[in-house]
Amino acid sequence: RGLRPDHTSFSTVLSAVARLEALELGRCVHGLALKSCSTGNVFVGASLVTLYANCGVFGCLQRVFDDVDTPNVALWNALLSGLVMNHRVADARRVFDEMPGRNVVSWTAMVKGYVTVHEVELALELFDSMPVKNSVSWCVMIGGLVHHQRFREAVELFRRLMRNGEEMTNAVLVKVVNAYAGLKSIGGGRCIHGFSVKCGFVLDLIIEASLVAMYCNSLDMDEAQLEFDKMDRKHVGSWNAIICGYIYADKIDEARELFDSMTERDKVSWNSMINGYIRDGRITDATELYSRMPEKNVEAATALMSWFVDNGMLDKARDMFYSMPQTDVMSCTSLLFGYMKEGYLDDALDLFHRMNKRTVVTYNVMIAGFLHQGEATEAYRLFNESPSRDSVTWSCLITGLAQNGLTDDAIGMYKKMLLTYVRPSESVVSSLISCFAHYSMIVHGQQFHAATIKLGLELCLPIQNSLISLYCKCGEMVTAQNIFDQMIKRDVVTWNTIIHGFAFSSLGENAIEMFENMKRAQVDPNDITFLGVLSACNHMSLLEEARHFFDTMTRDHGIVPNITHYACMVDLFCRRGMVEEAEGLVKSMPFEPDSAIWTSLLSSCRLSGNDKLAEHAASQLIAINPSAKMPYLHLISVHGSTNRWGVIDSLRSQIRRTATEKEVGYSWI
Repeated sequence: RGLRPDHTSFSTVLSAVARLEALELGRCVHGLALKSCSTGNVFVGASLVTLYANCGVFGCLQRVFDDVDTPNVALWNALLSGLVMNHRVADARRVFDEMPGRNVVSWTAMVKGYVTVHEVELALELFDSMPVKNSVSWCVMIGGLVHHQRFREAVELFRRLMRNGEEMTNAVLVKVVNAYAGLKSIGGGRCIHGFSVKCGFVLDLIIEASLVAMYCNSLDMDEAQLEFDKMDRKHVGSWNAIICGYIYADKIDEARELFDSMTERDKVSWNSMINGYIRDGRITDATELYSRMPEKNVEAATALMSWFVDNGMLDKARDMFYSMPQTDVMSCTSLLFGYMKEGYLDDALDLFHRMNKRTVVTYNVMIAGFLHQGEATEAYRLFNESPSRDSVTWSCLITGLAQNGLTDDAIGMYKKMLLTYVRPSESVVSSLISCFAHYSMIVHGQQFHAATIKLGLELCLPIQNSLISLYCKCGEMVTAQNIFDQMIKRDVVTWNTIIHGFAFSSLGENAIEMFENMKRAQVDPNDITFLGVLSACNHMSLLEEARHFFDTMTRDHGIVPNITHYACMVDLFCRRGMVEEAEGLVKSMPFEPDSAIWTSLLSSCRLSGNDKLAEHAASQLIAINPSAKMPYLHLISVHGSTNRWGVIDSLRSQIRRTATEKEVGYSWI
């Protein structure tokens, strides 16, 4: 029959099963303990709580706890730690408050819980109120600050530890080294390095690796290599740290030399090297290295897929996806983005429906993609069915609606977003203001201008640019100038917007003055800048100035004129009655003229009496757009002056067959 297990046996076995996270085996042992009436023992209860917590079965933790006859502080701590491990921090706080007696383990577990769920302020508050702290408490709090990239606070807390004369451990020192790495502080890093030598921790393998990573993070590769060479035992993490350091120091070949000299490589080694090649634009080397991987993983494949998608190689991305041994939500989302970017909506939907798991990012990609293709109805459907939404989800929908001209819908969704207490992002506000600018909706724009001040976004560069565009397009140049003058930082978009605003408000001198100010501010103009300046010259009929700017585009700035620049110059020549010069410029163009250029020539020829060129221009316009009535009327006028009535009758017949009625214009203002 064998021996009957006692409480100690059950506790020991359950602890071993908990470490293995073998849930089914643990349940069998739990059943035996129930039959043996051992579950009331405090040590068996603690082992059971640890088992179920490790296996993620947090629903039964309280029941197991309640089965114990007289819980002690160790059992309370096991329950508290189990809830924290499973991110049940509210329940953990309830248990913490109910505990009849707490020790340093209880306090530390609760601090760790708050850190885990990103409640760093609550963690700090609880940490400061701890009656007693040990090295683990300090390590948890400093590590939590480092994890949340609050590096300076982590260093300050370490200094507090030193002032209090608390025990120093290698675990704490690793966290502090990581804090200095995050700060990219060479001086501070050297100090902590010296301190580790003084305390005798420098021979600790983990600290040595952390020091290498710290110097790499600060791009001090000479010091990193020196520390790496000093290491008696180099584990794979140290190799990975220095390889990543060389990659981010733009020394990819040195990284490859180290990679090739490694005796043992793990997944991080391969992925780091492949990502390094991708980052450096050496996609051939990246794909060659991927092909040599002994065990291909989803992270490396997804990185390659993303590069193919970003560079318009959807077929290669798709081939990579379907050759992967397994896929995850990130790889699926990457291919979804490629499908939506290229307009393959059916393929995207098919993949979306086949995904076993979808995240909020997946829904965001789909919503943005459908709106980019003008499919607002499908975007709405996905938005409504998404199980969770973040600020990006709202931003995708509102921005997409605004860009599709669905202004009322965009405003309506913006109001709904405010009711959910989601703070409007810069992109949402900027997109809505740009939409109002496009339709010259000055009242709505002014309301959102006020909202930007209330939200504290009035100094955001994209929003300021959108506001300048709004007021320029509504003819409010004084307000646009005021916003421009108050800006702390301006980019090329800012200058282009104000230059175009002055140009199309027939304030050409102001536009040219702004262009000169732009050069004095050492902001390089682009093709859009010169289009604004040429438009200003056109409106003011400044031929010589326009010629100067047109020539300096290429000569001084290396900008090749496009068809819109040529159209401005042709129109200006035509306005000045210089039809031959306009025709010569058209013939010198490296591309075919568009309808705007032929229209300018046609209008000018009618005034100058150049019937031959007028007939040619009208014929070209008809070839571009047979349904336009204007070129037919010009041809009728030309042939009427030469009494060619048969040709005129034929043209009138063509008008009746193909030409459309002119659309009646209207204004929002």
